[in-house]
Amino acid sequence: MSAVVSKDMSSAQVGPGIASTGPLSSVGRRRTRALLEPEIAHLQLMADEDEELDTKAISREFPTVAVTRPAYVGPAPSSARSPADRPAAHDLVIDDFAWRGAFDFRRLDEAVENARPLRRLAVRGNDAVGVALEVLARYQRLVARRNEASSVSLFDAVLEAHAALYDLTQPLHRADFEHALDTWQWMIRIAPDVGVGPQIAALLHDIDRIEGDSHDRIEHRAHRVLDDPQARRGGERALAILRGLGVAEADALRVRDLVGGHVQGEPDASVLDDADALSFLSLMSSRYADYFGLAQTRRKVAFTLGRLGPVARAKVALFRLRPDVDRLLQPG
Repeated sequence: MSAVVSKDMSSAQVGPGIASTGPLSSVGRRRTRALLEPEIAHLQLMADEDEELDTKAISREFPTVAVTRPAYVGPAPSSARSPADRPAAHDLVIDDFAWRGAFDFRRLDEAVENARPLRRLAVRGNDAVGVALEVLARYQRLVARRNEASSVSLFDAVLEAHAALYDLTQPLHRADFEHALDTWQWMIRIAPDVGVGPQIAALLHDIDRIEGDSHDRIEHRAHRVLDDPQARRGGERALAILRGLGVAEADALRVRDLVGGHVQGEPDASVLDDADALSFLSLMSSRYADYFGLAQTRRKVAFTLGRLGPVARAKVALFRLRPDVDRLLQPG
């Protein structure tokens, strides 16, 4: 039987505060290493030999991911494959029918997490390109793309301090951590030349939530709000963290203003709002629907879509939503 999601190509079926920036747990250290050394850097597309694959969209959206196509696809013995095509530990294969047929993503998320650290991601099937775009969008936090502004050692320190803020044994802390990384990655996809201040703000934009109830809290604003006391507290907390790391005062103050909702309508604030909204839709909307129900989710989705700028809105077609949430995007 073909694997739904497997750790190699032949394996079994898988159908708080700043004071907490001390030593990371083993889980935290693993995630910090993944931030500094991206895990998804190699994508293999496995389709029939006569199937033409147009990979321009993948290269445009994920330019740091090398895309290859094996010389042979099929049930041949490993000796018939080139060494680069043979399965290895930490290879993860996702079949297009399994991805598109799944109602929920939890089993797929668990399979990805259990396969970490990833060596190579492979997508198999005749819809390999479309599914690869959706898979990379859901797990782009493991791509951890940077631009020139964030390719500096001080940004490494910001990533480490950010990871240390979360108790990753708590499901909601873990979800918030993944959402922060995902927002950062959406920001770079929307604005590839964005500066370091907005990127740090993307990481810290929900820092005010960390002090909430890690067992019961669930909500995502998906936009900054003026005169929001909670957001202002988050901005001040972000400022204190960045000053402690030695971030330039101008950048630290800019992050405070973006996180605290002191600026609206400016390009950096708009990009942050768009990235936050895309992350809510692509990564968090199904959990929101489970908690609040589809009626409230319909209002939330409509509000979120209405705030997206044209560049961000074009990205909505590039990720897969859970079917019940996806229907909320359809007219009528």
